[in-house]
Amino acid sequence: MTTPLSREEVDEIRKILGREPTQEELAMFEAQWSEHCSYKSSKLLLKLLPTKAPHVLIGPGRDAPAVEVFPGKSVVFKIESHNHPSAVDPYDGAATGIGGIIRDILTLGATPVALLDMLYMGEPSNQHASWLIRGIVKGISDYGNRVGIPTVAGDTWFDRSFNRQPLVNVACVGFADTEKLVLEGASPGDVIIIAGNATGRDGILGSSFASRPLAKDADKDIAAVQVGDPLTEKLLIEAIRELTERGLVKYIKDLGGGGLTTAVSEAASDHGVGAEVHLEKLHTREQGMAPLELLVSESQERMMLVTDEGRVEEVLRVLEHYGVPYSIIGRFDSSGRIRVYYEGRLVADVPAKDLARPRAVRRASRPPQEALKSLKRVEVPEPENIRDAIISVITSPNVASKKWIFEQYDHEVGVRTVVKPGYADAAVLRLLDGSRRGVAVKGDANPRYTSVDPFRGAANSVAECFRNLVAVGSEPLAIVDELNAGNPEKPEHFWFFEQMVKGIAWMTDELGLPVVGGKVSFYNEDELTGTQVKPTATIVGVGRVDDVARAVTMEFKEAGSKIVIVGVTFPELGASEYLWRVHGLEEGEVPAPRPSKERRTAELIRSLIMGSAVRSVHDVGVGGIAAALTEMSAMSGLGFVVNLSRIPARAVYRVDEVLFSETQARYILEVPGASVDEVLRKAEELGLGAAVIGEVTGREELRFVKAGRVVASLDLNVVRDTYFNTLRRFLEVK
Repeated sequence: MTTPLSREEVDEIRKILGREPTQEELAMFEAQWSEHCSYKSSKLLLKLLPTKAPHVLIGPGRDAPAVEVFPGKSVVFKIESHNHPSAVDPYDGAATGIGGIIRDILTLGATPVALLDMLYMGEPSNQHASWLIRGIVKGISDYGNRVGIPTVAGDTWFDRSFNRQPLVNVACVGFADTEKLVLEGASPGDVIIIAGNATGRDGILGSSFASRPLAKDADKDIAAVQVGDPLTEKLLIEAIRELTERGLVKYIKDLGGGGLTTAVSEAASDHGVGAEVHLEKLHTREQGMAPLELLVSESQERMMLVTDEGRVEEVLRVLEHYGVPYSIIGRFDSSGRIRVYYEGRLVADVPAKDLARPRAVRRASRPPQEALKSLKRVEVPEPENIRDAIISVITSPNVASKKWIFEQYDHEVGVRTVVKPGYADAAVLRLLDGSRRGVAVKGDANPRYTSVDPFRGAANSVAECFRNLVAVGSEPLAIVDELNAGNPEKPEHFWFFEQMVKGIAWMTDELGLPVVGGKVSFYNEDELTGTQVKPTATIVGVGRVDDVARAVTMEFKEAGSKIVIVGVTFPELGASEYLWRVHGLEEGEVPAPRPSKERRTAELIRSLIMGSAVRSVHDVGVGGIAAALTEMSAMSGLGFVVNLSRIPARAVYRVDEVLFSETQARYILEVPGASVDEVLRKAEELGLGAAVIGEVTGREELRFVKAGRVVASLDLNVVRDTYFNTLRRFLEVK
């Protein structure tokens, strides 16, 4: 058998075992020691991330983390990637990513209530990329809709570097009563039950496939892509809900990456036990499956349930009631070893800890030559026609409405969704516990920032997520991260990963925002050129909402309202959407992260929302003030007039700098006239720049004025058409 394990790793396995490994043992080590399962190249750096806070119940290490948002009420949330599978089979790759992330939430006994999709995909005008985009969106839509969990939020970015290798990052959020969380572990004598779908040959060594660059003939890896079954997943959700409600299981683990090998070995290693497994007892989809295949198959909708001997019959009755297939395949014991039998023959005998936790690899890190572009001062001419520049920015697929995507998802099933996608910077979900309490969730990334300056780019992705949670009135509590990078064996690739981790660690520490979990995805490279795709730090955050009835959306509400900006604008056009769309450049100094300003501005915004002093809130991000104002207008059908001369700014001398700078820690507010003085007073008390810059109008015009001169006037109907239909025109099948 050939294996991606290095010669040094095979030698290490021989030393661990004291003999030549069997083919089954080699497959187990290949699966578990893959980057996807072991984090061997990343675990040393991940220790830099702050992970603890009083409200963090479960941090990194389990299949999903848990945070207590209110006394007795917890949120379980997790992020995952399905990048390689989605590049080969976009429909099944994306669909099974959704299935896997749902099962991660189930492992703590939480009820999955919402999905998020963070998609970084190729140019919609590219034929291959367009095929990938449609397949990915359809896979997410079909699986989520059929299992009955709403997709409520996400993030989308389009870039040519993702034309052949997209990044498909998905997240799931679950609610649980804190006392009902499944927090026990495995003990000697506990019974191992595999529940759910039968094991087949789909997804064999999928974790190994995800831990190497895609081949030029990547289609040959189609067998490594799993096939989803949302109806079985639905039954699993219901069965596990009853099992945990009745306290019948001690430990639950998803059979995801690494399959049975990973589930058993990690459970044994984490709890200092061993296990005896009998593979012939496993229910299978196909006849004649070899022991090796049974050990490393990643067939979907399978979970490992651990219970003590006295509860087995009750567990089985619940599974039978819901029609969930199952197998009792073995027990945990005190040996510290994983012993695997097939029809009475011992096929594997390995130490649990050595298998589950390989030694960390310290990778070389070196900035590539192109990293110098982050230090370059950008010199571009000011556009002669500001109106055309605004149109160019707002028609960018990265700015325009993602309605074509989210309208394919059921985002209201379960009646928890307070704010529909597209109407606010974050989604808001009700707890449904008889109160008006809830949770805000959002996902964010900026691949251009992290490709130009991975430290600042990752820090700003954290800040963007933080602002989006604040903008609806929530108090941010914790984040999870998905770090997508190239080949860790190449120092110029690993440098981007290292800098992204350091940027996240710094910003989360400054904001007091623990990183409670995450995922690392390496080997994201274009299969034809061998170059890495834009390295991307995806952040998903949760926030506490004391009263969902006070949650604020972004669209303008009423003509006559005043438009207020909070935050000072700097001439920060480096790596901006404007620089790319108007001048074709992806370089320059990424906007400076400003954590101190983020904290104080967040305090102000939350105070104003809770005091009902604002009608609408929208953070300023990609595309700058021009994009933020245009989005608020397009969503509402109300026009505005804005005086650019009134915007608080420093060292800003050009109109394009005012309109398109992506300076951090800024918000646009719609304020009723009676509340303006209160808003400005509170901002001044916190040392924040704030000013009334314009007014919402009933006219079908977006007017930008400076020094008494109209610098741009846009027809609202044209803006709405381009904003809502840009993606549709590219992607809708004629």
